[in-house]
Amino acid sequence: MTDRTKQNPGRLSGLDLIYNPSLGSFLFWRAASGYFSECGRGLPVALAFTVLPIALHDQSRRVLFGTKLPSGLTLFAAKLGVEQESLLAIHNRTLALRSLSLASLTAGVMSEMLILDSTSATILSMSSAPPQLSPNMQKLGLGCEKLGVWFARIPIEQVASTLRVSF
Repeated sequence: MTDRTKQNPGRLSGLDLIYNPSLGSFLFWRAASGYFSECGRGLPVALAFTVLPIALHDQSRRVLFGTKLPSGLTLFAAKLGVEQESLLAIHNRTLALRSLSLASLTAGVMSEMLILDSTSATILSMSSAPPQLSPNMQKLGLGCEKLGVWFARIPIEQVASTLRVSF
């Protein structure tokens, strides 16, 4: 909860609306769906922690939307890395959003949108239909599904190297 929300508990700020576990669990659901559709396995939890830092950051999101599915993660990273700091910032945002990512994963499991397989440290999306969301949220979900597909196409070590993150 932000200071603004504490001052006016009846109103949520723009940040509270975007940085919330319900939206995060939906975005994880889409990423896990994309990953599973590509390779038939659950999304590794370590990779899930990179979804929100990409999807909820304006510049990264714009590059994600502007990169076609067949282009893959490497072209996404190359476009984002035109300004090297933008690519390197994914790691810092991943660390900064750890608690939101964990809360989103927890909310997804508790609401039965996601299954956490503790033996393989992977996330599976339930086959239920997604909730009805605004067109912008649906577009964001499709972007996260695209990330899941890209993650599935290359080894986790290559994802880490491409996005300049460490697990």
